[in-house]
Amino acid sequence: MAVKKTTRDSAPKLPRFSPTRIELYLFCPRAYHFYYEEGLRWGGMNAGLAFGGNLHRTLQTFHDRGAQQGVSLDELLAHLREGWSGAGFTSPEEAAAHLSAGEAVLTQYYHSTPAAVRETVWTERTVQHRYEEFVLFGKIDRLDRREDGALEVVDYKSGRRTVTEDEVRSSLALTIYQLLIARTNPGVEVYAGILCLRSSEHASILRTEAELAEAEQEIIRIVRTILADPVKAALPGPQCRSCQYPRICPPGRQWLRENPLASG
Repeated sequence: MAVKKTTRDSAPKLPRFSPTRIELYLFCPRAYHFYYEEGLRWGGMNAGLAFGGNLHRTLQTFHDRGAQQGVSLDELLAHLREGWSGAGFTSPEEAAAHLSAGEAVLTQYYHSTPAAVRETVWTERTVQHRYEEFVLFGKIDRLDRREDGALEVVDYKSGRRTVTEDEVRSSLALTIYQLLIARTNPGVEVYAGILCLRSSEHASILRTEAELAEAEQEIIRIVRTILADPVKAALPGPQCRSCQYPRICPPGRQWLRENPLASG
């Protein structure tokens, strides 16, 4: 059974929502306002993101060329070195240390990935589904076909060593990815899983159609809340400690003054 490819929709443009966009609103509606509506973008490339990006690009080529059947370990490592980008690292030394770590990760990945248990359908692709009021979309690291014919969304984590099924189930991003693949491939069972690149530990879950429908309704409810919220009021709380906007957000700044970190 062929996996359906998404096509460009010629209907009127609708607001587009990704897991990242929805998660920022849940983090704080005011931060969402600053980032998406005011365009005050914060956060940029750092060592962790740069490391993950380099691994993702290399693994995309690896699987697109047939994985172990088409690429030797030496070729895999050579591709990492040739395509390595130092953007995001603070020094050549930091970049070199991460390159060495990346070689170790890919060596383990190469030897621990079963060569014939499942088929990689595609890698690094954006999938979307159109609802009446918005478009839901997300970029998926890898889509596999399992031995039983089911599909599985595989989400790489380059900084983690362990994962549980509960963590997979609680991930909003993976819920959305799983839903998108299920809606574009009706009648096919769809799993969602996290693969820890540093350890090759893997956990996945299968949601029933009833569970997917329930998750879908919750996502629709959240997006409708965002669309119907003209104020995007601040939600002061512990999340203010990791927010970039307290300097222009009086409620967040006040919460931080009233809740200083304990010394030591």
